[in-house]
Amino acid sequence: MNKRNIIIDCDPGIDDAIAIIYAAANDDRLNILGITTVTGNQSIEKVTNNALKLVSFLKKDIKVAKGADTPLLREKRVAVGVHGSTGMGNYELPEPTNKLLAENAVEFLKNTILASNEKITLVPIGPLTNIALLFKVYPETKDKIDEIVLMGGAIHGGNATPTAEFNIWADPEAAKIVFDSKVKIVMAGLDVTHHSGLYRDDVKELLESNGKISNMCGQILDFYFKGDHVKNGSFTPIHDACAVMYLLHPEIYSYRHMPVDIDCSYSLNRGMTVGDNREWIKYDETYPKILMGIDTDKCRELLLEAIYEMDKRI
Repeated sequence: MNKRNIIIDCDPGIDDAIAIIYAAANDDRLNILGITTVTGNQSIEKVTNNALKLVSFLKKDIKVAKGADTPLLREKRVAVGVHGSTGMGNYELPEPTNKLLAENAVEFLKNTILASNEKITLVPIGPLTNIALLFKVYPETKDKIDEIVLMGGAIHGGNATPTAEFNIWADPEAAKIVFDSKVKIVMAGLDVTHHSGLYRDDVKELLESNGKISNMCGQILDFYFKGDHVKNGSFTPIHDACAVMYLLHPEIYSYRHMPVDIDCSYSLNRGMTVGDNREWIKYDETYPKILMGIDTDKCRELLLEAIYEMDKRI
């Protein structure tokens, strides 16, 4: 089976870390050409350091390139309440042995995409600043991208605001550039990611594990259960892993193609992904594929399987 060539654009971030671990555990089917970082869950310095620390922790020779430190037009607003002061909850990863690339994220994306003999899938699981800059500065790269499978947006309600999901809200102008690019898009938004994750008992078992990777996952996910977005619930979404999982198991998702526009105003609905999902309108595959549902039990099974698989490798 041919491996799928991917680049993960991210802002690690607890759920970003789980997404990277899931991809690394499936390296027989995914060829991770690199990781690019973007300001989002924390500052660019912290998320880039987290990416380097994580790939070192996983003993993976994955290239890491530092990306945009601010949104295109807005001031950055990081998610300390959800991801903690370091971006990884209270967990301290060891200092990295991997080195940061000299080229920035946009240059790395451009050089890697244009040099590839095969089309590449971009997997942005943070704000879309780097991808928007890539398309504006190097529009020729769009022809060599197979598709963009992103975590972001929501058709029904938000989390950063009542109507906007955090990644899109953080840089709505960038999101609009990407959604208007005509590149094939799969959107894993809150409609599906709120049903993609692990239960409190799963995290308790990870915490009690002696495995290096599983125990680390337990510690960072335990921080999630202290946040307002989980409160007293028994289930925590792991949003970003949903986009990576789609690459390997699209059969566990339900979806609908629909046109999507981004609210870039400075109003209450800033960052809202406005999807036209009226039932009586027939849509075709030229519109973004919006993931609307998932087999939660299968998602949970696949996540845990990947985490424990990495224990065996480290």
